[in-house]
Amino acid sequence: MPKRSTIIALLCAGAVLVAGTYLAAPAGAAGISAPVADCIHNGQLTHHYTPAQLQNALNTMQSDITEYSNCKTVIQNALQSQIGTLKNGLGGGGGSFLPTWLLILLIILVLGGVAFVTAAIRRRGGGDEPPTASAA
Repeated sequence: MPKRSTIIALLCAGAVLVAGTYLAAPAGAAGISAPVADCIHNGQLTHHYTPAQLQNALNTMQSDITEYSNCKTVIQNALQSQIGTLKNGLGGGGGSFLPTWLLILLIILVLGGVAFVTAAIRRRGGGDEPPTASAA
């Protein structure tokens, strides 16, 4: 008859094995993208992924993975690196919160307003010239 401690050890090992299987199953069943799974298992990306795969991974990443791991930052950094490479290493720069076309339109409107005010002042006579003496 086996010792009682051996039976308890085997039961505990079996329980840990079963619990590990059930805890690992939701990750595969949830349809986690390849970059996220790579990051979860390795703490970093060990394979090359396209920008589309990285963006999809960010868009579909579960909130618990975002909160309890650094995978969001790892994948964002990989995506920024990929985008920088696609732009011939020029990087994204600071940029503006306004689109370029809107900035150009605003500049044109401001210059038009300045031209209008200048023309209006000239038409009125300037207002700051001294009056001329009239010969009566």
